[in-house]
Amino acid sequence: MIRRVSLGLLLLGLFPLLSGAQSAQDPGVSLSPSQPASATTPEKPKKVWSNEDIKSSSPVSVVGDPQHQKYPMTKPPDPALVAKYKASMQKLQAQLDDVNKQLKSYQDFTEGKAVSESGRDVNHSYSRTPVNQQIAKLQAKKKQLEDDIDALFEESRKKGIESGMLK
Repeated sequence: MIRRVSLGLLLLGLFPLLSGAQSAQDPGVSLSPSQPASATTPEKPKKVWSNEDIKSSSPVSVVGDPQHQKYPMTKPPDPALVAKYKASMQKLQAQLDDVNKQLKSYQDFTEGKAVSESGRDVNHSYSRTPVNQQIAKLQAKKKQLEDDIDALFEESRKKGIESGMLK
Protein backbone atom coordinates (compact mmCIF):
# COMPACT_ATOMS: atom_id res chain seq x y z
CA MET A 1 0.00 0.00 0.00
CA ILE A 2 2.82 2.37 0.89
CA ARG A 3 4.58 1.51 -2.36
CA ARG A 4 1.53 2.49 -4.41
CA VAL A 5 1.17 5.83 -2.66
CA SER A 6 4.85 6.65 -3.03
CA LEU A 7 4.80 5.65 -6.72
CA GLY A 8 1.75 7.88 -7.29
CA LEU A 9 3.42 10.86 -5.60
CA LEU A 10 6.58 10.31 -7.59
CA LEU A 11 4.65 10.29 -10.88
CA LEU A 12 2.69 13.40 -9.88
CA GLY A 13 5.95 15.17 -9.12
CA LEU A 14 7.60 14.15 -12.40
CA PHE A 15 4.61 14.95 -14.64
CA PRO A 16 4.96 18.77 -14.49
CA LEU A 17 8.67 18.52 -15.14
CA LEU A 18 8.17 16.32 -18.21
CA SER A 19 5.44 18.50 -19.67
CA GLY A 20 7.50 21.66 -19.09
CA ALA A 21 10.50 20.13 -20.84
CA GLN A 22 8.38 19.10 -23.81
CA SER A 23 6.87 22.60 -24.28
CA ALA A 24 10.35 24.18 -24.12
CA GLN A 25 11.53 21.94 -26.95
CA ASP A 26 8.61 22.89 -29.26
CA PRO A 27 10.13 25.26 -31.86
CA GLY A 28 6.76 26.38 -33.32
CA VAL A 29 5.72 28.21 -30.16
CA SER A 30 7.69 31.25 -29.12
CA LEU A 31 7.01 32.78 -25.76
CA SER A 32 8.64 36.15 -26.29
CA PRO A 33 6.55 38.92 -24.72
CA SER A 34 7.99 41.56 -27.05
CA GLN A 35 5.94 40.35 -30.03
CA PRO A 36 2.13 40.65 -29.61
CA ALA A 37 -0.03 38.00 -31.30
CA SER A 38 -2.18 40.52 -33.20
CA ALA A 39 0.78 42.24 -34.88
CA THR A 40 0.75 39.85 -37.83
CA THR A 41 -2.91 40.50 -38.79
CA PRO A 42 -4.34 44.00 -38.66
CA GLU A 43 -7.87 44.18 -37.29
CA LYS A 44 -10.65 45.76 -39.36
CA PRO A 45 -12.70 48.46 -37.70
CA LYS A 46 -16.23 47.31 -36.99
CA LYS A 47 -19.08 48.96 -38.91
CA VAL A 48 -21.76 50.46 -36.72
CA TRP A 49 -25.10 50.76 -38.52
CA SER A 50 -27.39 53.65 -37.70
CA ASN A 51 -30.93 54.46 -38.87
CA GLU A 52 -29.58 56.85 -41.52
CA ASP A 53 -27.39 54.11 -43.01
CA ILE A 54 -30.33 51.74 -43.28
CA LYS A 55 -32.62 54.37 -44.87
CA SER A 56 -30.05 55.27 -47.51
CA SER A 57 -29.38 51.66 -48.49
CA SER A 58 -31.44 49.85 -51.13
CA PRO A 59 -34.83 48.43 -50.11
CA VAL A 60 -34.85 44.91 -48.74
CA SER A 61 -37.39 42.44 -50.07
CA VAL A 62 -38.55 39.71 -47.71
CA VAL A 63 -40.55 37.70 -50.25
CA GLY A 64 -38.39 38.16 -53.28
CA ASP A 65 -38.56 40.00 -56.53
CA PRO A 66 -41.75 39.04 -58.44
CA GLN A 67 -40.16 39.70 -61.85
CA HIS A 68 -37.52 37.02 -61.23
CA GLN A 69 -39.98 34.25 -60.31
CA LYS A 70 -40.01 31.40 -62.80
CA TYR A 71 -43.21 29.75 -61.59
CA PRO A 72 -46.41 31.15 -60.12
CA MET A 73 -46.77 30.78 -56.38
CA THR A 74 -49.92 28.64 -56.52
CA LYS A 75 -51.45 26.65 -59.30
CA PRO A 76 -55.18 25.91 -59.20
CA PRO A 77 -55.88 22.20 -58.63
CA ASP A 78 -57.42 20.00 -61.31
CA PRO A 79 -61.26 20.04 -60.97
CA ALA A 80 -61.49 16.29 -61.74
CA LEU A 81 -59.05 15.54 -58.93
CA VAL A 82 -61.03 17.75 -56.55
CA ALA A 83 -64.24 15.91 -57.50
CA LYS A 84 -62.56 12.54 -56.92
CA TYR A 85 -61.33 13.54 -53.46
CA LYS A 86 -64.70 15.10 -52.62
CA ALA A 87 -66.56 11.89 -53.56
CA SER A 88 -64.15 9.79 -51.48
CA MET A 89 -64.54 12.16 -48.57
CA GLN A 90 -68.36 12.03 -48.74
CA LYS A 91 -68.31 8.21 -48.86
CA LEU A 92 -66.06 8.00 -45.78
CA GLN A 93 -68.16 10.60 -43.97
CA ALA A 94 -71.37 8.63 -44.69
CA GLN A 95 -69.76 5.46 -43.28
CA LEU A 96 -68.62 7.40 -40.21
CA ASP A 97 -72.15 8.75 -39.69
CA ASP A 98 -73.57 5.19 -39.83
CA VAL A 99 -71.01 3.98 -37.29
CA ASN A 100 -71.80 6.91 -34.99
CA LYS A 101 -75.52 6.13 -35.28
CA GLN A 102 -74.95 2.47 -34.36
CA LEU A 103 -72.68 3.46 -31.46
CA LYS A 104 -75.35 5.79 -30.13
CA SER A 105 -77.93 3.00 -30.36
CA TYR A 106 -75.73 0.53 -28.49
CA GLN A 107 -74.83 3.10 -25.83
CA ASP A 108 -78.52 3.88 -25.33
CA PHE A 109 -79.16 0.16 -24.93
CA THR A 110 -76.45 -0.18 -22.26
CA GLU A 111 -77.90 2.78 -20.38
CA GLY A 112 -81.32 1.10 -20.32
CA LYS A 113 -83.11 3.40 -22.77
CA ALA A 114 -85.67 1.96 -25.14
CA VAL A 115 -84.16 1.03 -28.50
CA SER A 116 -86.44 0.83 -31.54
CA GLU A 117 -84.43 -1.85 -33.35
CA SER A 118 -84.27 -4.07 -30.20
CA GLY A 119 -80.83 -5.53 -30.80
CA ARG A 120 -81.13 -6.07 -34.53
CA ASP A 121 -78.15 -5.42 -36.74
CA VAL A 122 -78.26 -3.35 -39.93
CA ASN A 123 -78.97 -6.47 -42.00
CA HIS A 124 -81.98 -7.24 -39.73
CA SER A 125 -80.54 -10.32 -38.08
CA TYR A 126 -79.99 -10.95 -34.40
CA SER A 127 -76.46 -10.90 -33.04
CA ARG A 128 -75.31 -13.08 -30.16
CA THR A 129 -72.16 -10.99 -29.66
CA PRO A 130 -72.25 -9.09 -26.34
CA VAL A 131 -73.02 -5.40 -26.62
CA ASN A 132 -69.72 -4.25 -25.10
CA GLN A 133 -67.78 -6.24 -27.74
CA GLN A 134 -69.93 -4.76 -30.50
CA ILE A 135 -69.27 -1.27 -29.10
CA ALA A 136 -65.51 -1.95 -29.02
CA LYS A 137 -65.61 -3.18 -32.62
CA LEU A 138 -67.55 -0.10 -33.73
CA GLN A 139 -65.17 2.23 -31.90
CA ALA A 140 -62.22 0.61 -33.68
CA LYS A 141 -64.04 1.02 -37.01
CA LYS A 142 -64.78 4.66 -36.14
CA LYS A 143 -61.12 5.32 -35.38
CA GLN A 144 -60.08 3.66 -38.66
CA LEU A 145 -62.56 5.79 -40.63
CA GLU A 146 -61.32 8.98 -38.91
CA ASP A 147 -57.73 8.04 -39.72
CA ASP A 148 -58.72 7.41 -43.36
CA ILE A 149 -60.40 10.83 -43.53
CA ASP A 150 -57.32 12.51 -42.04
CA ALA A 151 -55.05 10.68 -44.50
CA LEU A 152 -57.27 11.76 -47.40
CA PHE A 153 -57.15 15.39 -46.22
CA GLU A 154 -53.35 15.20 -45.93
CA GLU A 155 -52.98 13.63 -49.36
CA SER A 156 -55.22 16.27 -50.93
CA ARG A 157 -53.32 19.03 -49.16
CA LYS A 158 -50.06 17.74 -50.62
CA LYS A 159 -51.61 17.90 -54.08
CA GLY A 160 -52.57 21.56 -53.58
CA ILE A 161 -56.25 21.13 -52.72
CA GLU A 162 -57.48 23.24 -49.83
CA SER A 163 -59.68 21.57 -47.23
CA GLY A 164 -62.55 23.97 -47.94
CA MET A 165 -62.84 22.66 -51.50
CA LEU A 166 -63.64 19.16 -50.25
CA LYS A 167 -66.66 20.11 -48.16
